[in-house]
Amino acid sequence: MVFLIVCFSVTWSAWGILGWLARAQQLVYGQWPFMLLYVLGGLGPMIGAYVAVLSTSSQAPLREFHQRLFRWRVAGWWYAVTIGLPVVLAIASTMIAVLFRPDLSSALSIRPWYMFVPLLAVMIVGGGLEEPGWRGIAQPEIAHTIGSAKAALWVGLVWALWHVPLFFLPGVSQYGSNFPVFALGVVGMALMLGWLYSRTASILLCVVFHAAANAITALGVAIPHEAGCLVLLSPCLHVLAGFVLLLAARARSDERVAAEFV
Repeated sequence: MVFLIVCFSVTWSAWGILGWLARAQQLVYGQWPFMLLYVLGGLGPMIGAYVAVLSTSSQAPLREFHQRLFRWRVAGWWYAVTIGLPVVLAIASTMIAVLFRPDLSSALSIRPWYMFVPLLAVMIVGGGLEEPGWRGIAQPEIAHTIGSAKAALWVGLVWALWHVPLFFLPGVSQYGSNFPVFALGVVGMALMLGWLYSRTASILLCVVFHAAANAITALGVAIPHEAGCLVLLSPCLHVLAGFVLLLAARARSDERVAAEFV
């Protein structure tokens, strides 16, 4: 609860003030005061995570939180999955949309592939740093009560709601776009990230996954808005992938438990 109160207070205050100033034409995207408030709002989950950990140090010591945050010693193939899965899903959904509507190919504006690396680094801040809060605090806390799969779904819904001020903020990509479609994609991301965290207990990998998903979109591998209802392909594919991964993980867990009683 501490996390959510601080997270939403920081983010909605910063983005609310920014939206008011932007609509009053006092600030525009790109100016340093605009970007400062924009980044501050995006750091709400991380700020909330640290406040929650420090205020409940007996239950969640800072050292333990940092061990999860910087856990990098995992099997090498997890890094391939972490970066590759969001990239493959973005390419797949875009290709399917173009197959249905070949004319959409002219609306695509994809940057050179080598730009993915610098974009990945930028998106660590532009999205990735939300993960200490959503997967580092919210996911494990809720999972204690209702399990990892249901927790991922609930976190996804709250995470989508957290983004609402951006849809009233001139200059950012969400402004004026379709919130239900966006929210469905966020839920799909939360399901996949919930699976990734439950399998690795690494917040760091979740940061990289989130950054990779944002980077491939920034690269231009995304279904154009002109696609109409086909824009649902990407979020639906994310949700499907998330459910499949979580169900597969649960089946494996059930098999392991059954084997222990044999």
